[in-house]
Amino acid sequence: MVLVAAGGTIASRPRPDGAVAVALTGADLVARAGLDAGAVEVVDMARGPSWSLAPDDMAAIARTAVDRSGGAPVVVTHGTDTLEETAFLTWLLGGTTPVVFTGAMRHDAHAEADGPANLRAAVALAAAGVDGPVVHLAGESHHARWATKTDTTVPTSFRSVGGRGTPAPPPPAGAALVTDVAEVRSHVGVDGDVLGWHLDRGARGVVVQGSGAGNVHRSLLPGIERALAAGVPVVVTSRCATGPVAPVYGGPGGGHELAALGCILAGDLPTHKARLALWVALGTDDRPEAVRAWFAALLA
Repeated sequence: MVLVAAGGTIASRPRPDGAVAVALTGADLVARAGLDAGAVEVVDMARGPSWSLAPDDMAAIARTAVDRSGGAPVVVTHGTDTLEETAFLTWLLGGTTPVVFTGAMRHDAHAEADGPANLRAAVALAAAGVDGPVVHLAGESHHARWATKTDTTVPTSFRSVGGRGTPAPPPPAGAALVTDVAEVRSHVGVDGDVLGWHLDRGARGVVVQGSGAGNVHRSLLPGIERALAAGVPVVVTSRCATGPVAPVYGGPGGGHELAALGCILAGDLPTHKARLALWVALGTDDRPEAVRAWFAALLA
């Protein structure tokens, strides 16, 4: 058994000032869960909160999980703020690689700390075998394709949103990731210059979160058109919790017009997962037509 320890609430305890911060190593987690230390190889990685992971940190955790899964079951302990993102990236990079991600919603010193039980359950699940990366907390398993944190504090926060069961494998991934991807949210009063700001700073891809079925404010259109003219892929998502983006509405910023311009509609991918998918697509082949084909295969 391999434990990749990447910080998070599961490894956190209160400081003297009352704030909670990461304090435990992977070996500490093994001991707290009552696991046989001799049967678990610990790989300590990120030692901080998951909300501040750098792209390289997230990629390293995902690649380590994939690489180590060849010889033994792998469990990753991770902060829940971005756990679903690292799990999703692991799926994009490793496909059916069997990895179990877990964490905690209550810190280690909490009277009802959930970390030890979650880790014991994740180890048992990994030993039994899983179909691809899954997120397992509070006795529930959710495939990385669908797993989403839905509540800020409850132990049963993770749910499968957008689908259930084991999805078809993702399209092949290249060796590189291109993480220079801007994320922009459409809203009433949005500054239309925001996309230009990102493009001027070298954005290689753009994800625009729209509303409804994938519609964006008209003020963003000049920036979207500029990106597409420069060969920078633009992926459109929705802020809605469920349902796919679709080319339904006409008029400036409507999904039908965005599709006609050449935007990639992200189906049911939430914005944060669409951004990770664009990292992988660009790293596989950054030609706009290749990125479009990669997303089509992912969403098929």
